[in-house]
Amino acid sequence: MTRLFIYGTLKRGQVNHHLLEAETFLGGRHTVTNYRLLDLGWYPGLATVENNGRSISGELWEVSPQRLQKLDAYEGDEYARQPVTLLDHNFNTTTETYVLKAPDWTRPDAGTMWDG
Repeated sequence: MTRLFIYGTLKRGQVNHHLLEAETFLGGRHTVTNYRLLDLGWYPGLATVENNGRSISGELWEVSPQRLQKLDAYEGDEYARQPVTLLDHNFNTTTETYVLKAPDWTRPDAGTMWDG
């Protein structure tokens, strides 16, 4: 099983949440302030930054190897599954998430669209 942080259309109540059916929801989480969400149209993309980052809201899931393989295929070549640092009950923990391989920094910040 892999712990996976999600932040966009895979979240509960979002259009692609059905891709996580039968997996285990572990609760809401926030990243440390090393990230930005970019508005890519109808979905956001997470990018790693060294400066001017923000904490991103999302959900932590425990995902089976079979589901993870399907999610990797769904996310495609635009994303890489990479470590992400989360604030977890007053300490930092590392898990995995999907990060844009080549962020388009001309895109607007999407953070407030997807927080919650």
